[in-house]
Amino acid sequence: MTETAAAAAPTRAPKAEEHREPVLPQLSPELMKTTRLYELVMLFDPAEASRSWDRLSGWVTDLIKGRYGQHVLRIDRWADARKLAYEIKGLKRATYMLVWFRSAPDKLAELERDLRLDEQVARFMIVVHDEEPPTVGMMADDFDQAAPRREDDEMRDD
Repeated sequence: MTETAAAAAPTRAPKAEEHREPVLPQLSPELMKTTRLYELVMLFDPAEASRSWDRLSGWVTDLIKGRYGQHVLRIDRWADARKLAYEIKGLKRATYMLVWFRSAPDKLAELERDLRLDEQVARFMIVVHDEEPPTVGMMADDFDQAAPRREDDEMRDD
């Protein structure tokens, strides 16, 4: 199984009355044209993450910002010690870190290589977005509490 996926995530088009202000910091228009918005999700050992969350988030910031000169917009502790569907590198639970960043596309392969080689990262995935999705700022518990809604249910509402 591939550890990364740099594919456009399907996002639903917001309705006219759903217009909302961006949650992520906005960069200069020039940087917005030359960079793309990425969502990086990483899984860490929950024991390590609870002891050294600040060190882990500092490491990610240094990697993206310091080493590659890109722009970290937001880092969230998306879920803490969440049960995994299957064991990954000996872990049955993991702490999820969600990082939103803007980067030039040519820097992504190098970042993926560094994440793949780092032993503290159990698994990671990078997704590219055309625009800020409405889920920015939501945590795992928010998704768990939301009622599941299937596409065919939406079609019956018409």
